[in-house]
Order: sequence, then C-alpha cells, then structure tokens
Amino acid sequence: MSNGSILSVRKALKILELYAVKPAWSITEISEELTYPTSTAHRLMMTLEEAGYIYRENETKKYYLTIKPYLIGSKTEIVSQLEKRAQSVIQLLAQEINESVNISIAQGIYAITVLKANPERQFSAVPNIGDKRQAHATSVGKCLLAYNSNGCFDQLLNSQEALKAYTARTITDKSVITEELKTIKKQGYAVDREEVEEGLTCFGAPIFDEMNHCIAAISISVPTFRINNEETFINKVVQTASEIASKF
Repeated sequence: MSNGSILSVRKALKILELYAVKPAWSITEISEELTYPTSTAHRLMMTLEEAGYIYRENETKKYYLTIKPYLIGSKTEIVSQLEKRAQSVIQLLAQEINESVNISIAQGIYAITVLKANPERQFSAVPNIGDKRQAHATSVGKCLLAYNSNGCFDQLLNSQEALKAYTARTITDKSVITEELKTIKKQGYAVDREEVEEGLTCFGAPIFDEMNHCIAAISISVPTFRINNEETFINKVVQTASEIASKF
C-alpha cells in the first residue's frame, strides 16, 4: 500500500471521528474543521457514502452516519437494547399467535433481521437473524423507509442500485413506493403481500425510542393460507411495537 493510500485512510478515519462531536456535517464544515481542501473532503465523503458509512439528508444536504460503523465488531448498542427490551416480548407474541416474529433495523436500502422469535410450527421462508433484504419489499423495511430510519429513505432515493423484484408482486417503481410509504406513515403499519416470498404475508409496525425516532421495526410472518382476519395480526403487531417502545 502506498503512502498516499495510507494517508487517505487516515483522513477518512478523521472524518468518521468528527461524528463523536455532532451528528451532521456538511462538506464545507468538514473541510474547515480538518483543514482539508474542499475537493479532498468531497472525494473522501463520496467514498464513505459509497461504502455505506454515511448518507446525505436531502433537505439539509448534510451527511450523517449510517448504522454500519456500529455494526462492525460485535453488536450495536441499539441491538443490545432491543435484545434486553424486546426479546421476551416477541417470544410471548410468537407463542400466542403461533407464528414467527422478527425485528429488523435499517442499513442503507436494506432491512436486516436482528431479533427473531420462533413459534412451535415453522415456515421455511421466514427470515433468520442476519438476513438482509431490500427494504422496499418487506413490511419491516417499508416501516423503516416510511419514517426514514437511519436515513434509509434518503438513501433509497439517491441509490443507483436497482430495486430487486423478489416476486411478481414486488413494487420497484420509486414513485409508487413513495406514495405507499405516505399511507404507511399515516396508518402506522405496513403489509408485505407476498412481495418477498410467494405464499408469505408479513405485517409490520415501527418501533420508536424515547425521542420518537424510529429505531427498528417488528413484523409477524404468516403463511397466506393461514390468514383469516388481517386486522387481528395488524392489531397485534402495532400493540407489540408500542409495548416495546414503552420500555425505552
């Protein structure tokens, strides 16, 4: 590795360290704070953004950290807090309804499963811990996008990555997705109608912290043939999300 490459890495790390001071930075602010030429600051920020460590908020044009830096190493603080506050709650729900329950967080345009509770009966299509799926297609991902958790909606709009069609029901048109997210935010829940797996319907709801930030989302995964009353599952997932939020 050349000295120039090593220097670039050090400069990029200095940028990341700035986020211990405040949560949002513009390229101009970074350039002034670290005395980097604006072109250098811009190049480094673009590299960090492409790597998924930061994202730009459309309205302010400032850059924020994604959750990725915290995922490196062991577990994030938020995942640890969710384990303490939510694992027993979702386990009880899974036992009550005899269906799979999971909690996901946002990473870029993806929703990552971080907690799961299994019922006595299993369905092979449900996600496992660590599974990553594009957020636009899942009930949890739609909730995270609707509330722009960790800037995921901004990243979706700016992403050059093609939106994946998991099934024939998956919506990949960003304008259509945006309209659906408005409805989800208004009603407080989302439904994935076989948009990721044929034969699997998922009901999701956002989980908020004490600052009313959407930090995660919970979903119930149900084989479509077992659904007699959607309202039952919608009410259960919304109530459970509220119960978890009350513990923060």
